[in-house]
Amino acid sequence: MIDDLPETLTAAGFRVEDGLDAGFSRGMLRGKAFAKPFRGIRALQEPETLIERAAAFAPLLRPWQCVGGVSALAVLGLPVPWRLTREPTVEIVSLKGRGKPERDGVRVRRLAAERLDVWEVEGLPVAPPPLAWALMAGRCTVHELVMLGDAIVTAAEHYPGRRVPGPLASLAELAGTVEQWAGRSGAAALRAALPRIRERVESPRETDMRLFIVDAGMPEPEVQVEVRDPQTGLLLGRADLGHREARVVEEYEGDGHRGRDQWDRDIQKYREFERVGVRTVRATDRDFVPSPDQWLADLAEVLRSRWGQPPT
Repeated sequence: MIDDLPETLTAAGFRVEDGLDAGFSRGMLRGKAFAKPFRGIRALQEPETLIERAAAFAPLLRPWQCVGGVSALAVLGLPVPWRLTREPTVEIVSLKGRGKPERDGVRVRRLAAERLDVWEVEGLPVAPPPLAWALMAGRCTVHELVMLGDAIVTAAEHYPGRRVPGPLASLAELAGTVEQWAGRSGAAALRAALPRIRERVESPRETDMRLFIVDAGMPEPEVQVEVRDPQTGLLLGRADLGHREARVVEEYEGDGHRGRDQWDRDIQKYREFERVGVRTVRATDRDFVPSPDQWLADLAEVLRSRWGQPPT
């Protein structure tokens, strides 16, 4: 194993010809000292994650190509659907009419366009977020496309996994992408997802909760609801979701709530909510896996009791 590389080479991956130029022999580049993730590429270690595989392949990308598909979601830090997290291939976008990489372990999507506007994230050329979203339309459910859209348009500083400050695009830009995508694979799913995307969402589970609630026939909750003391106007806290008229809020308790300081703040916040007559319906991952049905039934009962009649 090689401990150090010349500055001209990157540990994540480099072209064989660049290794030769840096002074390595062909025998060493063929031997066990380097991993061989793709034909023509050598690396210090075999890449395992989506981002590592994209970084390993990057030296082979041409100016009319960039990382796309599931690989682009990972590079941008957008939520990758769980069933695709172990995707073994690198996904590349390449303009039609130009050369495309022919390699095992690489999936290429040809794009009919005059040019490719590429983002760069930590040195990796990647499809811009609206295009990355559209490229997933043929492989994702509408629910998943809404989740991706929420993650793209939010300005939340602590959205889990995000590698680029947001928002990454506006709702208007996503709408423009939907128009441009007409007639392509997944166009109908994009059209269905667009009106359900909301700004200010702070995690994928918040999207799950909102869509589960609506799809169960309950009124859509507001996103990131502020709860104030009705007497003083003092802000008591924010909730992930809320049905303002019913004075009911919904909170997802993820890993970020496990720290002692956050736990203490949460208890105080919920106590304050209760003091001013706001009911909190909390949820954890166990409430959604394998099915959210019981949690939804419990929420529906709370809403009925607060509204005095079944909400519609």
